[in-house]
Amino acid sequence: MEQTEIQFPRNWDYPVGFFAWLRDNDHVWQEFEARALQMAKIRKHYSARTVIEILRWYSDLKDSDTTFRLNNNIAPGLARLWMHKHDQQYPKFFDIRNSA
Repeated sequence: MEQTEIQFPRNWDYPVGFFAWLRDNDHVWQEFEARALQMAKIRKHYSARTVIEILRWYSDLKDSDTTFRLNNNIAPGLARLWMHKHDQQYPKFFDIRNSA
């Protein structure tokens, strides 16, 4: 599978270590993006954590972490990256909260 060229936006507060994780887990990002796009076509608002749960339920998708199949800690970063790429077409699809 060809790896996606991902731009790393810095205008939102991404979780510590997210971009390092992303470099090793492009396959997870591609599936997250695709599932969220499917849902955005039928809903105006959704939960990034629910997309993660969908990926867990319907696939054997794993990230490079050996402790969890897909760690919940990645959801905020994936939501921010998805909104960075798709907010113009699907505004406010995911809530982006400060992680302070």
